[in-house]
Amino acid sequence: MAKNVTVNKTNECVDIKRILLETPPESPLLKWIALTEAVGIIILNTVLILMLMRLKKKSRMAYFVKHLSIADLFVGLLYVLPNCIFERFLEKWEKYSCFIFYGYCTNVTIFASTFLIVVLTIDRLFVIVRPLSASTKGNRYRYGLVSGAWMLALILTIPYALHIRFSDTCTEHGINICWHDFKHMEAIVLAEFFINWIIPVCIIISCYTWIIRVIIRREKFGLPGSPNTIFSHGTTTFLGNGLNVQTSSTSVITTAKKKTIKLSLAVVIVYIASWTPINLAQVLNVFGIIPAGDLFTVLHVFAPINNLMNPLVFLVFNRQLGKITNKDVGNNVLCCVKRSNNIFDTSKYNASSNS
Repeated sequence: MAKNVTVNKTNECVDIKRILLETPPESPLLKWIALTEAVGIIILNTVLILMLMRLKKKSRMAYFVKHLSIADLFVGLLYVLPNCIFERFLEKWEKYSCFIFYGYCTNVTIFASTFLIVVLTIDRLFVIVRPLSASTKGNRYRYGLVSGAWMLALILTIPYALHIRFSDTCTEHGINICWHDFKHMEAIVLAEFFINWIIPVCIIISCYTWIIRVIIRREKFGLPGSPNTIFSHGTTTFLGNGLNVQTSSTSVITTAKKKTIKLSLAVVIVYIASWTPINLAQVLNVFGIIPAGDLFTVLHVFAPINNLMNPLVFLVFNRQLGKITNKDVGNNVLCCVKRSNNIFDTSKYNASSNS
C-alpha cells in the first residue's frame, strides 16, 4: 500500500532524517506480533492447500478456495514477511528488496487476494441461482475467473512499480528509506480505497444478500415432490466429498441455508474488520486529518489478519475436510437433485456436477 512520503530532492538526506525522526518508534512487541502473523499466514494457508490437493474428487468450491489460499500464502511470503524483516527487525530496506517486494509484490498479492474473494462470491451466486447451468461449466470458466483476478491485480500494480523510490544517501547516519513517489498521493489513496475496499465489499454484500434471498424463497415455496423423500448425499462440507448421510430434501436446504448465512457473515465480517480501519486511516492521513502515529502503525500490522483468518474460516466451516474419504457418491443424488431442482444439492452436495 502506498505511503504518504514526500522527499525534497534538493535536500534529500535532511528530509529523510526529519521524516524518520517525526515517526514514533514502534513497540518491540509489535514486531513479534507481525512475525507471528506472517508465520501463521504461511502455515495455515499451506495446510489448507495441501488438504485441498488431497481431495480425489475436487469440487468447484475447492478450486476457488485453493487459489484464494495461494494468494493469501503469497501475501504472507511476499508482503507481510519482507515488511516485517526489513522494516521492523533490520529497520532499513535493502535496495533490490525495496524494488521487488515493496515496489510490486506487496500490492499484487493484496489485490489478488481481494479479487479472488470477489470471484469466489460471484461463483457461489452463479451456482445457487443457476445450478444446472453452473454444473456444465468446465475448466475454461474456472481458469477464466481466477486468471482474470490475477491479471487485474498485475495490471493495477504497474503504477506502484513505476513510482517506487529508494534512497541510501543517508547511509552514513544509518538511514535509508523505501517509498512510493506519487505526485497526486490523495488521488492514489482514494483510488486504492475504492479498488481494495468499497467496490469489493459492495459486490460481496450484494451477492450474499442475493444468495440468502434465493435460499429463503426456495424454502418458503417448498420443493416439488414428496417432502419426506429420503436420499443419500455425498458430503457435509463445502469443499469436497465427505461421509454419506441420509437426509430429507427439506432438511438439506435448511442446512444449506444455515451454513451459507454463517459462511457469508464470517467472510464479510472478517474482510471488513481487517481492511476498514487501515483504509479509513490512509484516507484521513493523506488529507492531514490524523497523523501517522502509533495507531497508524498498529493498523498496518493488523490489516493482513484477513489473510490469516481466511483459511481458519474455511476450515471451521469444513471440519470434516481432514477426514474426507474416497467413497463415490451414488448417481441417485443427481437424479434427486434434477427432479427437485434443489439449488444447494447441485452446488454443494453433488460431486458429480463438480459443485
